[in-house]
Amino acid sequence: MTLCRDRCLRVACVLSIAVVCARAESTDVAGTMPEDYLPPLKTILAAAMKQSPQIIAKEMEIALNEARVYGADAQRWPSLGGNLNYQTNTTAVASNQDSQSRDSGLVYNLAFNQAIFHWGQIKNEGEKARIGVMISERNLAEAYRMLALTLRRDYLALIGQKIGVRNAAYQRDLAEAAYKFAMDKRQAGTASEGEVYTWQFNLDDARLQADRMEAQFVSMRRVFAHAAGIGSIAAEAIPDEIPAPAYADAVAKELLAAQLRDGGKSTLQAQIDEMAVRQADLLYRIARVRLLPMFNASAGYSLQNTTTVGAGSVSQTGTTQENVGIGGSWAIFDGWATRGAKREAQASKRLAELNLQAHSEATLDQAQTLERQVALDAQAMAYSERRHGGAVAIVERAKDEAKRGNVSESYIATAKGDLYINDYTNALARATFLNDWSSFVSLAGTDPVLNNLPPRYVREKR
Repeated sequence: MTLCRDRCLRVACVLSIAVVCARAESTDVAGTMPEDYLPPLKTILAAAMKQSPQIIAKEMEIALNEARVYGADAQRWPSLGGNLNYQTNTTAVASNQDSQSRDSGLVYNLAFNQAIFHWGQIKNEGEKARIGVMISERNLAEAYRMLALTLRRDYLALIGQKIGVRNAAYQRDLAEAAYKFAMDKRQAGTASEGEVYTWQFNLDDARLQADRMEAQFVSMRRVFAHAAGIGSIAAEAIPDEIPAPAYADAVAKELLAAQLRDGGKSTLQAQIDEMAVRQADLLYRIARVRLLPMFNASAGYSLQNTTTVGAGSVSQTGTTQENVGIGGSWAIFDGWATRGAKREAQASKRLAELNLQAHSEATLDQAQTLERQVALDAQAMAYSERRHGGAVAIVERAKDEAKRGNVSESYIATAKGDLYINDYTNALARATFLNDWSSFVSLAGTDPVLNNLPPRYVREKR
């Protein structure tokens, strides 16, 4: 009865774990990312995977590590070499020149060598090199993940800057109209010289601010295009506003719960740290067999001339030689170099383990902070939306009052200017939310942009 109850409990535990895992795997963030609200950004992110200078540099690192695998594996394969010479030899007894002998022809040798038993050293060297390739692949994936976050942030900032350029141009136009009105009053004798100077100074400041905003917009577009590897991006290609995003509270809680269950070890950096631990362990295994005897098989074939010198004669004979054998080499003492290599490998492994622990703990802290921050961003965004709605209502009411003759056009212009400023602050609130949400999703390892990578670059989530 007890045994049956224990089995039932185990089955229930397994089913519970399966349900939890299924829920974690079903967490879907589709439609919540900045590129889902701004489709042109999705094209830019895909292009950056192929064209960004930063990603191209990481691809070169992968190619370098792949080349090193050939060098590590070469020790497993037999080596074959030899030399070939055409020689003319003359031999004579020094006291008897009549004993001189001359011969000419080919002289060659061919040698074969194969490692037989090296205590796993050669296998471990190859495995270490392959881990190096995987680490470089994860480094590329991590670089692309961070690049995607940067491009999203900068793209949203470009939209905000475009709104700022519009606002600065609008304020400049208002200042120009006010200055023209002041000049008209001056000509009519109803405005003093001091009032005109004040409006002139306001116009100069407005023009300078508009020019600065435009110059900064151009610079930001240039930097963004270079980072994405897309050549250039026109002002017309930047959207005029950021669509209102929706906050998926349930998804955020699922992502955080998955991170907590996994102990913060589902990130690409955690994978890199785990591989570094394995590499250091292999280094130790390689180092500990350095003072053990190594065995190789060898074979050779050669043709050479053998000269025999007697008391008064010289003879030369062509000789072929074949040899097959197994030999061993043993480095008995290397001045404590092996001891140093083993200690270095152990220290490297411990350091990698500490890095893994530190990164995992930092990931958990960051995940909890971002989950809370995203909720606060959503709240701030809701407040901003209400204020923006109020600014829109004020402009509409001002237009209605103007039609009735109750307010002047300048009142409408001021209300519209306030609305433009509110557009900027509202866009900033939306951008802040989307940036923090992207960071949270990306940290959880569920960033859809990673689908642009080759499958082997990103390990499946646990």
